[in-house]
Amino acid sequence: MKIKSIFDPKRFALLVRADIQQYSRTVLIGTGIVAAIYFVSTIPPLLFPPHRVDSDFHQGFFPAMLFIAGFLFSAGVFSEIHKPVRNAYFFLLPASLFEKMLIRLLGSGIGFALISVLVYYLFSLISSGIAAIYDWGSFPAFNPFTRNMLLAIAVYLVTHSIFLFGSVYFKKHPFMKTGVSLFVLTIFLGIFASIVFRIVYGDYFQGMNFIDNGMFTDFNCMSDFGITLASIFKYLFWIVLAPLCWVLTYLRLSETEV
Repeated sequence: MKIKSIFDPKRFALLVRADIQQYSRTVLIGTGIVAAIYFVSTIPPLLFPPHRVDSDFHQGFFPAMLFIAGFLFSAGVFSEIHKPVRNAYFFLLPASLFEKMLIRLLGSGIGFALISVLVYYLFSLISSGIAAIYDWGSFPAFNPFTRNMLLAIAVYLVTHSIFLFGSVYFKKHPFMKTGVSLFVLTIFLGIFASIVFRIVYGDYFQGMNFIDNGMFTDFNCMSDFGITLASIFKYLFWIVLAPLCWVLTYLRLSETEV
């Protein structure tokens, strides 16, 4: 199969333009909602003592906005494939399935994160300017290049892929169903890890109760096991999770197209 049949820059550019036109209204409405919540949250603290907003505000508000809005957006980017009329339009577009998936992946991932940073930075400048003009107090501008903010963006770029897959897998209410599925999976993994821990360190337990049996020399081994397990989960999260979701998303799209 020729590479051009899978990816063509000109064809991809036209697809980008079509998606911008399709989702611009959704993004604008979402931006308006976030702006309303943001200014309702920032203006009152400037009006009343101590007349200031700490930079910690951004540390909490921006990640919350990014994850909630981003997951909602990601969970809806393939909604048309579950509707008969829109389904035909989507799959008949003059572009490869790879291109159609790639544009939605980039748009809901890097694209959404970049727009979120720019819009939120603009919001913080407006709040800072209002505070300075009316002498309401101090308001720090948003700095997206702190370690915590960069980590939040990186985590979003990985985890949004889960909701991208949920968008193609669930026909109705993909955001809610994906969230519930993650919750159930987390509980299952927690139970599984507890069982493994109970088996490996059975000498420290009586039934399911942890006991002190004086085997302090083995605690270093327990600590090493925990560090190893954490390293494995870290590897799976940063290296495996996102590509796995991309592959599953593509395969599900292929099944739906057929």
